[in-house]
Amino acid sequence: MKLQRLPEYEIDEATESDIAGLLSRCFPEYPEGRIYYKQLPDFRFLCWENEALIAHMAIEHRIVNNDGQTFRIFGIADLCVAEPFQHRRLASRMLSELSILGLRHRIDFLLLMAKDHSLYRANGFQLVPNTCKWLMISEHSTLGIAHRRVPSSLMVKALGKKEWRPGLVDFLGHVF
Repeated sequence: MKLQRLPEYEIDEATESDIAGLLSRCFPEYPEGRIYYKQLPDFRFLCWENEALIAHMAIEHRIVNNDGQTFRIFGIADLCVAEPFQHRRLASRMLSELSILGLRHRIDFLLLMAKDHSLYRANGFQLVPNTCKWLMISEHSTLGIAHRRVPSSLMVKALGKKEWRPGLVDFLGHVF
């Protein structure tokens, strides 16, 4: 098993096809043939076994505003593991590698949106009740700015000593 961190701009056609296939198998509602939901990420973690892509995690690197504080974050999207390879801690390994990378490069928090919290809680994330503001995008068009709570969805993991506040979170872009 090989874990690879790959900048988005280095993804070739064969890898793009592998990513699209895994995303469509893991997320049946995922846009057909695409490797992003709203926007391209900055980089990805890809897990390979014998030339087959078995796990994936997309990462956005950006600044967010949390109640007047600006934080450097890694936003996590599209974390998935092919069904035959689930329960082997591959997702936890990718999250751990991302935490290590973040600690090395002054990232304050990891952020994600999730309906199922068990994996993330087991990896140090906390569910937070913040009201959020983000750029709404649908099928390559900007629709406007959303400003609302996302109940039981937003999860954060601190990578340093900075404190996450309960106020407004401005994603300063689309949600991941």
